[in-house]
Amino acid sequence: MLLRKTAAALSPLAVRPAVGHSALTNLLIERHRDKYQERKNPDPDPGLVASWDNSLPYVVEALIAEGLGRVELLIEFPMPGMDETADVIVAGRHPLTKEPSYVVIELKQWRRAVVSPDNPVAVDAGYRSLKLHPVRQVQRYCEYLIQHLAPLREHADRVAGAALLHNARSEVEELFALERNGLGHLFTTDSMDFFQAFLSNRLAPVPGSWPADLLCQADEYQPISSRDAFSRVGSPHPVFALQKEQELVFQETFEIIKKASTAGRKKVIIIQGGPGSGKTALAVELLRVLKQAGKQVVHASGSHAFTQNLRDAAVKMRPRRVRYAAAVDQAQQDYRFFNQFGALEENAVQVLIADEAHRLRNRSRGRPNVVPPWVYRRGWPQADELIKAAQVPIFLLDDWQSLGPDEVGSTDYLRQRAEECGCEPVIRKLPGMFRAGGSARFRDWVTELLGLQTVTPQPWEADGKMEVRLADSPQAMETYLERRVKEEFESDARVTAGFCWEWEKPQDGMRLEVQIDAWHRPWNARNPRRGSGLPNTTQWATDPRGFGQVGCIYTAQNFEFDWSGVIIGPDLVWHEGRFITDRTKSHDDGVCGKSVSDEQADRLIRNAYYVLLTRARRGVVIYAYDTTTQNKLRELITGTAELPGDRTRRKRRQPPRSSPSSTATAEQLAIEFD
Repeated sequence: MLLRKTAAALSPLAVRPAVGHSALTNLLIERHRDKYQERKNPDPDPGLVASWDNSLPYVVEALIAEGLGRVELLIEFPMPGMDETADVIVAGRHPLTKEPSYVVIELKQWRRAVVSPDNPVAVDAGYRSLKLHPVRQVQRYCEYLIQHLAPLREHADRVAGAALLHNARSEVEELFALERNGLGHLFTTDSMDFFQAFLSNRLAPVPGSWPADLLCQADEYQPISSRDAFSRVGSPHPVFALQKEQELVFQETFEIIKKASTAGRKKVIIIQGGPGSGKTALAVELLRVLKQAGKQVVHASGSHAFTQNLRDAAVKMRPRRVRYAAAVDQAQQDYRFFNQFGALEENAVQVLIADEAHRLRNRSRGRPNVVPPWVYRRGWPQADELIKAAQVPIFLLDDWQSLGPDEVGSTDYLRQRAEECGCEPVIRKLPGMFRAGGSARFRDWVTELLGLQTVTPQPWEADGKMEVRLADSPQAMETYLERRVKEEFESDARVTAGFCWEWEKPQDGMRLEVQIDAWHRPWNARNPRRGSGLPNTTQWATDPRGFGQVGCIYTAQNFEFDWSGVIIGPDLVWHEGRFITDRTKSHDDGVCGKSVSDEQADRLIRNAYYVLLTRARRGVVIYAYDTTTQNKLRELITGTAELPGDRTRRKRRQPPRSSPSSTATAEQLAIEFD
């Protein structure tokens, strides 16, 4: 948060001078530079400065006009766990209940705006790309705060939202067509008196210091895991409050699905996003809403551990009236593998969500009951099988997460396959960040570190969102993670490693382990003996007993942990000013096989560490096996894995159900499909 002050204190600062910035804007610019002084360019974006100069005074003036000078304004309030800020949150007390009351305000300087004919929440406001409808944006902000901040989690009535377009008049008339509710109202220059009345109906003329303290010091509910999220697709309430690009893509996809039966040319939706960009949230909400609307929708992936976890979660969450065997059968129909679609008739599935599509293979392989011989002999690319099997195929992927030489999924590849199949590719990108505490900088740092971008690795700059530490030994890493789990509220952790230690079926009772000096831990067990107390490979990431074993790339991908320890093996080392790969140190057949080129092996090793380093929600601890590499990391990472101190703000697990605060109910969506 950049600034917290009462409306009365801001009033003289917000006066707009004839020339130059207001005193308030200059203060905010100074605060921004102080907060981001470690950046190469700590100056705020010019558009943000213009908003402070031109938009904030209208909010301050409206509050003063209603005698609300003692309420407090929280300017650029950070949204928990994401790389976004709310323009203004006004904190005070409700005039009737005297309870804390908050108004989230989204400021726009737009003078004109029209709604896209293809997407009811996409707006053309004169920019290069379509923007999310400001009312839907503030609604989703409110819903997100309700889901993630403890003072609002059980008190959704404490928060309201407003989009203020103070420069606009009749030129934005189309924006009023979107349904408004308590979480989102629209005000223009013609309705400033209604805006003032809205504020006075939500805020009493009393000090807002206590409600502001309550919000600023609130415990946070951390984002739920992907496994738990998918288990809630039967809920009538939103699991995730989709934000900006997520909401735009969701609604656009929804419109395509609604029109699919009458459209001339099939559309193939390709959604690209990095770790934590919201692909899982989008997949969950599509599944949830489409199922509520009576659509046939199937989720598919190429990961055995991931799909098996989703099936197990679906069975566990079945209604009591549903028999176990029937629930298992339904889960197997709802959650499938990529190689299960080749024998289906064309358009046999209404909607197919191909999750983690970077793991698509060249061709489908498997047992004859899964991939019939005639399907394999036909020789279609696996992507073509999925495209042809669905009326609306949706691919979610990250171009840097393929792990094997036969994994060909990428944005360009899927575009090509769609066109070869006579379909229209629709490509969208999710740039947001909802993991690593919302640190987009961390994701960029990892790509720079691994040479996935043509940028020299830079030292990690602490941003207050994600912790990055270096361990002097694997034992120090494990001890640090253990203490984090014990001392923090409902926290979990896992240790993973590059595939540089043997992992095959043990012979003659051998126990295969990751061993570094005196420290040694077993790989996660494939098929542990009964009574061993060890989880199966597919459950390693979700069973608390997985801590104490070392996970590999194939059991860690698709999952996330509060804290992650990553052992960089000798297959990735610092040499002559850059990180290079050494495939001879790998035990992964997909990397060291004779049919794999050096270029492929290099890409796959880097991709594997990219996945391992981006599993954490709160912090990552790194250790490198190679001494030179460890010394280089010591230059790049200043934080060491010492014992943690107290944390003033606790993270809580999400409760079993989400708050019923959706702006689009399943019943409304079902009507749209009729």
